[in-house]
Amino acid sequence: MKIFNNIILLAFALVIGCADVGQTDEEFNTSELLRILNEDDAAGMDGFDDGGLIDLDYERGLEVFGLGRITGDTLSYGEGYRIRFGRQITSRERTVDFSIDGDTAIGVVSYMIDGVFLAQAKDTSTMETIDSLGFSKAFTSTMIRKVKYERVDDSNNPEGYSWKIISLTPLYGGAGDKVSITSIDIYEFNLSVDDVTGITSGAEGDLVLSVSTDGIGDLYIKRDNLPTFNSFGHYIVKVTVDNDGPEYAIDSTGVGEWVMQRYGRSANQRGRRKLNDLGFGGDAIVNDNIHTKVFRMHGPGIGRDSRVFRSFYSTTDLATLFTEDGGYNSITWSIPYKSQRSE
Repeated sequence: MKIFNNIILLAFALVIGCADVGQTDEEFNTSELLRILNEDDAAGMDGFDDGGLIDLDYERGLEVFGLGRITGDTLSYGEGYRIRFGRQITSRERTVDFSIDGDTAIGVVSYMIDGVFLAQAKDTSTMETIDSLGFSKAFTSTMIRKVKYERVDDSNNPEGYSWKIISLTPLYGGAGDKVSITSIDIYEFNLSVDDVTGITSGAEGDLVLSVSTDGIGDLYIKRDNLPTFNSFGHYIVKVTVDNDGPEYAIDSTGVGEWVMQRYGRSANQRGRRKLNDLGFGGDAIVNDNIHTKVFRMHGPGIGRDSRVFRSFYSTTDLATLFTEDGGYNSITWSIPYKSQRSE
């Protein structure tokens, strides 16, 4: 009887031990997946925030023609006015749910972001602030993306394996449902100079990136094959949007939304550009809901051949933005990219 009891105790101990090992493996996997996510430059959220009021078309700490530059411009607000604006994040909560299936894992990354949109207008003749045109508006945005991992053999790891990110979807979401992004397309932009007139013109070249709203939640971008841009090369981006209306325009063109391109890595390395739907600067047709911008890609940084950055494309409805009780309607897509020096 004593031998039988010992066998039962031994079996019970083995069961408990196996359960402990299984739990330990799960904890190890989860902690590793989270650590890799936190360390990956492509998967971050920094760059969504403007840090408060700031001028338009600025760059801070990015390499431009071999230098780190700070520049600024402002957005026109009707005749004789200039406006500074930006969103300032007050809190950011992230949750990650992992699903592990053998050698593959999926992480669903969700953000809940609280912040304030700020706007300040100045009279260009006196440069005095116009209080009646300045305002602040609180908002809450939700963003989501999926990250796919693969387990690989690793003799240097005591566990005998390690995880790596193999692909990720765009980060997308926002606040409200009045506006939406339907596609983003980026082409090379080839410049040429007329020998007679000396006028510089440009033409679209090869397609570099194309993303549409169809299936965006499962559109995985390979981590080792991110969209890559030649440092200091010229490109043209086209963001197609939809606005359910009614639309409010700040000028005679009737354009009822803003579209911004934010880019960078951190608060000290970032920039912002405003796209236009006004029929100039590379834009073909006025108010056709395709916002366009010709831009020159920044460098990877002094002493680097390539580096990963993040882009954030946002469209914001003006009708509700400039109405006190109109809410805040803004949608953002974020896509990682690489700036690489030409060989």
